[in-house]
Amino acid sequence: MGSLKVGLEFHQRLAFHKLFCSCPSTSSGEASGKVVRRLRASASELGELDPAALAEASRSRLFTYHVDDSFNCLVELDEEPPHLIDDEIFDAALEIALYFNMTVVDEARVMRKTVIDGSNTSGFQRTLLVALGNDDSIVETSEGPVRLKSLCLEEESAFIVESGREAAEYRLDRLGIPLVEIATEPDIKSPSQALETAEEVGLALRMTGKVMRGLGTIRQDLNISVEGGARQEIKGVQNLKLIPEIVEREALRQNSLLRIRDLLRTRCSPEKLTYDPVDLTGVFKETRSKLILKALSKGEVVYGLKAPGFKGLLGMELQPGRRFGTELADYARVWGGLQGIIHTDELPGYGISEKEFTEACRVLGLSDEDAGVIVVGELARAEAALKAVYSRLLKAFEGVPSETRRALEDGNTDYLRPLPGSARMYPETDIPPIPVSRERLERIRLTLPKKPQEKIKELEAIGLSSHMAQQLVRSHYLFVFEKSILASGLTPVAIASFLLNTLPYVRREGGKEFSDEQLITVLRTFPSDLPRDMIQEALTLFADKHMSLEEVYEELRRRRVGEEELRAEAKRLVEENISYVKEKGVNSVKLLMGRMMEKFRGVAEGATIYRILMEEVKRRLE
Repeated sequence: MGSLKVGLEFHQRLAFHKLFCSCPSTSSGEASGKVVRRLRASASELGELDPAALAEASRSRLFTYHVDDSFNCLVELDEEPPHLIDDEIFDAALEIALYFNMTVVDEARVMRKTVIDGSNTSGFQRTLLVALGNDDSIVETSEGPVRLKSLCLEEESAFIVESGREAAEYRLDRLGIPLVEIATEPDIKSPSQALETAEEVGLALRMTGKVMRGLGTIRQDLNISVEGGARQEIKGVQNLKLIPEIVEREALRQNSLLRIRDLLRTRCSPEKLTYDPVDLTGVFKETRSKLILKALSKGEVVYGLKAPGFKGLLGMELQPGRRFGTELADYARVWGGLQGIIHTDELPGYGISEKEFTEACRVLGLSDEDAGVIVVGELARAEAALKAVYSRLLKAFEGVPSETRRALEDGNTDYLRPLPGSARMYPETDIPPIPVSRERLERIRLTLPKKPQEKIKELEAIGLSSHMAQQLVRSHYLFVFEKSILASGLTPVAIASFLLNTLPYVRREGGKEFSDEQLITVLRTFPSDLPRDMIQEALTLFADKHMSLEEVYEELRRRRVGEEELRAEAKRLVEENISYVKEKGVNSVKLLMGRMMEKFRGVAEGATIYRILMEEVKRRLE
């Protein structure tokens, strides 16, 4: 594997109302109406058009937006100018920038970034540069420092419901949620370092207390290249654990494309590759291929393109389960709206007979070193798809084209669109620049949150072990813990143990998920006279039964088991297993404890059960 370079971009939502209006950053999930639009590419101030915008505009898709009147307004529909950014939201972005030791700009200007894939009703996304990296803006990892490049404040895109070749549907509840975009320099040199960097930045963002938490509130884009390859922007990674796999597989893909380039150059020159589509419909007029029969019954066509020198290369694997032919199919899907392609490296197949395969090769004029690409669909779409395939075949002679790609669940990626260029950015004229005074920065600097190591020492000082303190700081429950220990009848250790040990166990066993607010409410008010093992039941009653806290705790007091009943059961269990008890001595408590917990879990304190059981075992051994 050649030299690897990776840069990360973090998109983290902030815990405030929307950026350019006062709509809440939540939703009922219900739509009260919808609007339908088409979007077109706009030129920059210099009259230039962004290639990514042009690619999307060529598809001419229809976009439907589902609106919830209680959570959306005219700003999100682009029917009203954006409102001024609240000081509280901008201060949060400044705080995060200062927390990372970045250099804040003197004046922040809102820019428009052309985006016409339907994810914004206006055809652009608003963003403003807040800070730049400097020599002190570093994420320390075990494999070396990673420099931070920039921090922007921008609006979240709309939530995609469904996307097709002719239309797409979006919900507007997510559109406009404020988020910070933090970009690193391409200092990352390994898959493991990429993961560690993502974890450290995510931890730092949570430490500020200004960000949303939970699935979908943060996502990472990866910029990856290998020596001799080209930068690929991989969008939408939400699962941190998938980052190393994506980096490894993208490096594998680029190196495989470089091998294809080298083989191709020994066989052919790009001048021999011409765009000369051939109508193959007549070849398949008596076919038994269900795929082609279905298309022909609808009046569609079968077209082919000769690929000189490509025999065997279209079937070469680039990533596990993805071949070079799959890359061509991606282009046919994006630019022509077709589901895929057929190529001669995989024929006979798809119900296509040996005779049809031979005849198709003859009509295409293929020699022993040539391959053929076949598309099936409406005439206009077939031609658009073949033009895109031709363009991608030409790029194979160069090696690795720069692209924007989408992260897939297995760690592979597929083609989305060309990389955007500088022409996509132009100034926003509806919002004045935001000056950043030295006094404002100093005020924020005085209240910056503690760094992770400082917070760990603080937690150790209130009784948590070093291991538990480190776990808590790196978990998603630090905020819940700090809010819960205020005036709680539970000890800090008890709260931390519940959050770090009990809740993950409940989740693994398929139990209910509880919101931060529910957790904080119950943990802060849980009575000291109830067993800690009843916290989970208290949460369930409070969240599911919609009982008041007083009703919850009264119900639990009725359910709890006293020491008298526990001791009676312990005596019975010891007598029933007296031979085992005498053989193992006090070590028998481990087995007996499991049986006691099966009966009393959630209605008595585990520590109390253990104490009584140990007392009864020792009494019988005297």
